Amino acid sequence: MTLPEFPQQASGSTAAQDAPARQPPLKFEPTLLPRLRATHAALNARFGEIAGTIDRDPAVTARMIEECARQFTAVRHIETIWVYPMLARAVESDSGARAQLAELRLIGLILARRMLRCFDDSQQALRVGVYVAEAVAQVAAALARYSRHSENAIYPLYELIGEPRPNAQVA
Repeated sequence: MTLPEFPQQASGSTAAQDAPARQPPLKFEPTLLPRLRATHAALNARFGEIAGTIDRDPAVTARMIEECARQFTAVRHIETIWVYPMLARAVESDSGARAQLAELRLIGLILARRMLRCFDDSQQALRVGVYVAEAVAQVAAALARYSRHSENAIYPLYELIGEPRPNAQVA
């Protein structure tokens, strides 16, 4: 499983210009959500595979869980620097919408922290050799909750930003 790629930067920018800010340009990236959704699907599928390797090879299972944790962290990083800033800019003039976005972002953060805690718990269970299947099942459930939140609450908002809007005519 490979890490998701960041959207491409504008070709006119140089690495030296971009290095200090480390912020991407705030523009809608139409291929971002399909790649994030594919990564969520791959992670969920990967955990289906992990359940079958627990008893056969705990070392391989531990490496698979580590890989999934890195993948999940990469997804969160991409969401943090690409998706949420675009959403924040879209609602900056509406205090109610800003508050709702802050709430959605907080929910995502809580779910992400729970997810990372589940990854740690599953690694600990593998080391000790106790409750491994239960710990892996908790990771799968936490991952499904996080994916649902992103795909049902956050990603549709990002898609709205990219939808073409008819020009309003001035009378």
